[in-house]
Amino acid sequence: MKIKKPSLSFWQIFNMNVGFLGIQYSFGLQQNAINPIFLYLGASEEMIPILNIAGPITGLIIQPIIGAMSDKTWSQRWGRRKPYFLIGAILGSLCLFAFPMSPVLWFAVGLLWILDVGNNVAMEPYRAFVGDKLPEKQLSFGYQMQSLFCGLGVLLATGSIILFKNLFSENIEEVGSIPGWIYYAFFIGAFLSLTTVLWSIFKTPEIPPTDEELIEINEFKKGKPNPLVQFLTVLLVIATVPLLLGYGLVYVFPFLNENYNLLVLLIIIIAGFWLWFLYSKIKRNPESKFFKKFGKLLLPFMETSEAVKEMPKFMWKVGAVYLFQWYALFVYWQFSTPLFIKTMGYSISEAASQAATMSLIYNAVTMLVALVLVPLSLKFGNKIVYSISLMGTAIALFTIPFITDPFLVLIPMVLFGIGWAAMMGIPYTMVSKVVPQDRRGVYMGILNMMIVIPMFIQTVTFGPIYKYFLNNNAINAMLFAGVFFAISGFLALRLNVSNKEKVD
Repeated sequence: MKIKKPSLSFWQIFNMNVGFLGIQYSFGLQQNAINPIFLYLGASEEMIPILNIAGPITGLIIQPIIGAMSDKTWSQRWGRRKPYFLIGAILGSLCLFAFPMSPVLWFAVGLLWILDVGNNVAMEPYRAFVGDKLPEKQLSFGYQMQSLFCGLGVLLATGSIILFKNLFSENIEEVGSIPGWIYYAFFIGAFLSLTTVLWSIFKTPEIPPTDEELIEINEFKKGKPNPLVQFLTVLLVIATVPLLLGYGLVYVFPFLNENYNLLVLLIIIIAGFWLWFLYSKIKRNPESKFFKKFGKLLLPFMETSEAVKEMPKFMWKVGAVYLFQWYALFVYWQFSTPLFIKTMGYSISEAASQAATMSLIYNAVTMLVALVLVPLSLKFGNKIVYSISLMGTAIALFTIPFITDPFLVLIPMVLFGIGWAAMMGIPYTMVSKVVPQDRRGVYMGILNMMIVIPMFIQTVTFGPIYKYFLNNNAINAMLFAGVFFAISGFLALRLNVSNKEKVD
């Protein structure tokens, strides 16, 4: 039986999305402050990409699994999605509080892994939560409100970094010392990460499942382990074999100790074959007691695999757009500081400050225009607004390398901010219309996989491209990213949602 969702007021939608501010503040710190902490603790510059591998790995594994689990969860007291983003917020808050007190590099790297797990446990059930609550006519407004809070969170994180650096900056050169101004930004993040999510939890009740859905959920859970046991089992089984074989490769081929990117690529390939092997064995032996029991333990992974097989064709089209869009975004984030060293003759710290200011501007624009995109999308269509926004981002990246004034270079960030607002809202609105209600969590997780897969590809491929084809020139890197954004803009024109694909 179809649930008729009531229309929500502006403030109800506002309260529902407040938690994204805290989650995105955490992501803002990851973009702008965690790498400096690694450097303060003695990491070399070439180690920075591999130290950040936690983001794509946890995003690829955690979000779809947690999304699948939340689809089959219901508690009269806690709800369906709320337990997950509350647990994620608590984990994230604890990690942010401890991060600036990291005594050594390995401790900080370990905290980053736990922080990324927490953020990913929170993120996709939260996105599905918004889709669960809203009728179709309000989905666009709901996800653009989400985009507004995402922009505000990163804006506050970036602003706090700039503010505290200017107020309490210290000339710290000693390896192992973290300056005091970083502490303040992280402590604010720890507070916001938890309190904003609690605000949304207490202000927004979940829609209970229908009697039919509840029967289905209870039948599905019969004879299956506790969700926490399932989650930990999936992580253990997925990770153990690839890591052990990776260690074996290092033992046989010691040169891999010096080539971290190649080692990570090999482990990822091994993990892919391992997951395919597990899936095929479980599917081909449905009567085997061992594989049946094993399949129950790996239920979230199996659910995600089945969802990918049955994924609407529209989502594959979104995946094509995301491949170029997110590849280009990672190039921009990684090479904006080197760009300003080259084009403006800045030192590393000056260039990093300029890059942070660029981030501040485009996130401010995102916050201001996010809700303006709603009536535009309703009038002209989601795909048109999305495509034009991506083209505008491409124009921004084509112009930034040729502007040498630190103030004039902020102007293209208006286009970048509009593009970022569209990227953070419109695709989720479109996907919510084509995925079934009872599988919204897993499909939002798969949508996130379409973000982290380009991250993997960019991490592995762009180093050689930058060295051998772009002449180690950050200007060329930025133009390369602009071309990829233009390609994504053209591909976005293919995002037609047919009436046949729409679901209630």
